[in-house]
Amino acid sequence: MRQLHPRTTRMRRPAVMRYPGALGICLVFGLTVAVHAQVATPEPPYTGSDRIEQWTNKKILVMTPHPDDETFSAGGTLALLARRGNQIRILIYTSDNAGSNDPTMTKERLAAIRKQEEEDACAILGIAKENITWLGYDDGMLEYVDAKELTKQVAREIRRHRPDAAFSIDPGAPFEQWHKSDHRAGAFITVDAMRAAAWRLYFPELEAEGLAHYSVPVAFLFYSSQPNYTVDVTEVAELKARAAAAHTSQFGTQVTHYDAANLDEKRQSLAKALLNSPLVVRQEGRVVEKFRRSTRYGG
Repeated sequence: MRQLHPRTTRMRRPAVMRYPGALGICLVFGLTVAVHAQVATPEPPYTGSDRIEQWTNKKILVMTPHPDDETFSAGGTLALLARRGNQIRILIYTSDNAGSNDPTMTKERLAAIRKQEEEDACAILGIAKENITWLGYDDGMLEYVDAKELTKQVAREIRRHRPDAAFSIDPGAPFEQWHKSDHRAGAFITVDAMRAAAWRLYFPELEAEGLAHYSVPVAFLFYSSQPNYTVDVTEVAELKARAAAAHTSQFGTQVTHYDAANLDEKRQSLAKALLNSPLVVRQEGRVVEKFRRSTRYGG
């Protein structure tokens, strides 16, 4: 049975319904198989030796609804990756242009503020602003965007960059995890796009553009209620706090009365506060970030 939050606005079919032929064959012949890309069970804690903290010269693609989600949830891990020479690209679905109650704010002005904040945060983490791509959809409206078109857009970027790993929001496994609207929509668009990128007959126009199919080897999914992978980010905890503080318009009175005066001082003070906030997760005296690590979405 589907486990859904009362506010969820749409239902998704159980994964097995996507493979009726394969399932029927299995039932007829009494076989038990795991259909690739079908997330049917929770994933156990990862105990392998392929630790992301040791990666060098890898390509990372972060796909996120807003210009702050990856900083708050994975900023430490991204800073570690950047330090070791890995190439990090960030694809942001919305302009984050609605999250203000300042009576003088406009969507256009807020989008420009959030864009600059993202660039400032990425610079702190070691990610060049040239590596940020904006799809520019309205904040809060992602689930009303044409899902087919958005899936194709994201699949195009996956095929273009051919990452060794993807970061995004966890859609949940085996049940749909509830998120607020853009997070919910973005989570499913991302994993659907990873599947579409892996099969050449999904969006054949992408192949016509010279973008061959590509299967993402592994995904690290944040905002997860079922994490199975922990990264020790103690050495970059201060960097993460500073990067989070760069998203100044997201905090405190800046949400209701944005004031750009003395921005550097405000960010320094905010970073100190964030180091002792729930944003910085501590476990056994270390600062950590947690993900659901999965290899099930690449095809």
